[in-house]
Amino acid sequence: MKIISVVNQKGGCGKTVTAVNLAAALAKRNHKVLLIDLDGQAHATYALGAKSNTTITDLLELAVENKITSKNVNALRIAENFYLIPSSIGLTSLEQKLNAKSNRLKMLSAVLAAFGESFEYCIIDCAPNLSIVTLNALAASKYSIVPVGICDFSLRGTEILKNILIMLKEYTGQAPTPFYLLSQVDNRSRYARDFIDRVRGRLGTMLFNTAIRTNISLREAAFAGKSIFAHSPEARGAEDFTALAVEVEQMTRDTTWSTLFYKGQSLNSVYVAGDFNNWQKDENYRLKKVGDEIWAINLPLQKGRYRYKFVANDNWVTDPLNTLAEKDPFGGTNSLLDVK
Repeated sequence: MKIISVVNQKGGCGKTVTAVNLAAALAKRNHKVLLIDLDGQAHATYALGAKSNTTITDLLELAVENKITSKNVNALRIAENFYLIPSSIGLTSLEQKLNAKSNRLKMLSAVLAAFGESFEYCIIDCAPNLSIVTLNALAASKYSIVPVGICDFSLRGTEILKNILIMLKEYTGQAPTPFYLLSQVDNRSRYARDFIDRVRGRLGTMLFNTAIRTNISLREAAFAGKSIFAHSPEARGAEDFTALAVEVEQMTRDTTWSTLFYKGQSLNSVYVAGDFNNWQKDENYRLKKVGDEIWAINLPLQKGRYRYKFVANDNWVTDPLNTLAEKDPFGGTNSLLDVK
């Protein structure tokens, strides 16, 4: 199962609209999709007009009690190939129980493992905060989609998220590969056009080519308790989410993505060089400055083990966030990347 969390610390940037309609778009393209509403406000549940006796809170309670099995997990059918695990207000009271567990970040992973290979994709709609519940989503995910609204506050939320991903990688040894999505785009605005140019220059290939344009039909669909495809399949919102689904298919099909982060002050450039590019300082492997001191790159790699180093201001250094390493023939050390 390909697990994708939709997350940004800032509210109002289009997370729920993205999660609901991306899941619906993938289902329309003949993928069996599970959508999890992991927000105690239950916006995705409301946006699909869903009611169920079983919520994600119930399933996480079972996981906390080590009682989660394939026999007691189920999801609500929304449409062909499209299933939902609804949320409830009780999710907000689960934090204390999760924090008491030594494997507190693995509870959602246990729930998903109980579903086995029943679904091809799992889309997780996260709350607009970085609580232990949201960290469970990030720990369970292979990828994250970060909607970015046309405002600098939304972009600031992505910087905070990157710090969380770095801490998650330090703590667990892995973090989801983030891809960014421009949302609520109105190209008639000069500010919007300038903002988009700035974001594309900053994020590069970490940004989806597809942008979700402003479309009243998306709001009307949520109010009606439907996906855009059930409410207005000819609307440009449906067109945009179909294009996004195609990009997600390509992103998850043949290549495994690995994200590398580097933190450092007073740097003009950071590259990564290794077995995957013949140890060359190549512009295609130049990290993007995505925060005040944070540089990042998403690497598309085939499965295998790769040796690498960073080249920061022309100094060759190992990855300080990666404890996996081996000695090189010249008396130094190479970082190791296992792609599975």
